[in-house]
Amino acid sequence: MTGRARDAGAAPRSSEIQSVARAATVLGLVVDSGEGLTTTEIAKITGMTVSTVHRLAHTLVSGNLLCRDAASDRFLPGPLLLRLARKSLGASGVPEAADVLKELADRTGETASIGLRRGDDVLVVLSVPSTRPLRYTGRPGERVPLLESAIGAAIVAFGADPLDEAAAVLTRSGHGSPEAWLAETDLLATQFRGYAVLDDPHDEALRAVAAPVVAAGDVVRMAVEIQGPASRLPENALDGLGALVRSAADALEGLPVSMAFGEF
Repeated sequence: MTGRARDAGAAPRSSEIQSVARAATVLGLVVDSGEGLTTTEIAKITGMTVSTVHRLAHTLVSGNLLCRDAASDRFLPGPLLLRLARKSLGASGVPEAADVLKELADRTGETASIGLRRGDDVLVVLSVPSTRPLRYTGRPGERVPLLESAIGAAIVAFGADPLDEAAAVLTRSGHGSPEAWLAETDLLATQFRGYAVLDDPHDEALRAVAAPVVAAGDVVRMAVEIQGPASRLPENALDGLGALVRSAADALEGLPVSMAFGEF
């Protein structure tokens, strides 16, 4: 009887945990969407039924975590969520990080960004655009394959086991030995220079320079970069630009920016 009672109590708890996880998923999607999401869009993204999404979303609305725009029928961040965000922002290091990026963008004339590692991707979390007419436009929220970005190269190169890590990432992505050899060469060059240089694999006219932000325990999960037209980031200017990027990375050390975006 005791076993049956324990099993009967476990099922509701499991259901409650699942509901909380689903609600968190819905919140995250709405916050990241920028323009809000409809019930149908959330259901399509998550694979949940429309009725489940409807129930979760309206529960979140009743708790002021979400609100619904009557005109578009889209769910948006609610007043409680916005209030929590404002309160946490001051202690997050984000305003200070934005100041560092602004100074870097001003000193280099190029768009400056911060990115965090998320699995085998880089998530761009903050960006300050260049003021020049011809510029790269940073896209916070964008995900880029880890080894296809200067930020990712800097993170891996200054990690605990860079060569093994690069090989593992490439294996998971389905790339073979030639790519692994090139990645190892780039990582060794990055370690020697102290900063990563990467020409955009999808747009050869773009180039980026990145440096790692070292956290407590010498852990590297974040990096800062500048990105712009390759013509403005020539080989003979890289050492000077790399020094500016490294200086910005040093200024970011100790700021809890990564925690503000869920990286613990």
